[in-house]
Amino acid sequence: MLDGRLLACAELCNPGRAADIGTDHGYLPIYLIESGICESCIACDINEKPLLSARENIRAAGLEGRIETMLSDGLDSVEPDGITNVIIAGMGGELIRDIISRAEWLRNSRTALILQPMTKWDVLRRYLYESGFEVTKELPCRAGRFVYSVLRAEYTGRQPEHECDLCYLYGGMVSPVTEDGRAYLLRQAERLGAVAGGIGRDASRAAEAEKYADACAKLRQRCEIKER
Repeated sequence: MLDGRLLACAELCNPGRAADIGTDHGYLPIYLIESGICESCIACDINEKPLLSARENIRAAGLEGRIETMLSDGLDSVEPDGITNVIIAGMGGELIRDIISRAEWLRNSRTALILQPMTKWDVLRRYLYESGFEVTKELPCRAGRFVYSVLRAEYTGRQPEHECDLCYLYGGMVSPVTEDGRAYLLRQAERLGAVAGGIGRDASRAAEAEKYADACAKLRQRCEIKER
């Protein structure tokens, strides 16, 4: 059974062929095939041990002919032919950024990037914004007691028209209309407030602290407006 993070990743996938980077046990590729979302998948990992586990699970599901396993550092060994989705979930935003930046072929395709950062979401959103990847949708989701966001992005070569401010870097395109969405935005507002409080102790950074405090207030206000 997939957790909320991986179910959200599956929901954002396009039909076709998916490359799951950091596949671990291979559960997501198996789900994508069994649910009819994808015709075939590549299950990639940088370590051999998780791939052995993935191979066993794929064999048990009878899907050896439709899911290929590959030892790869990110996308370094992945051939782009036929790939309609690249999924990178459960990693830090900086690592996800680095994996994408090394795969130049992503800039010559309409491949959907399905990304779920555990940390440094602001670093990832800024990189996508500044590098011509447009985030077209975000899904908030729960896994255990934590709430996350999964992003879908495609390369356009253009910067989006919206502002890349702190509200976007922390809150993204997440809507507060659902319970998970509101919980995500409120948690991100808490983080902004904590940063504001931390740097506000330094008088020389008062202006910077004010920007974080303002973004915190705006995310909270976004949730309040949707509640009415």
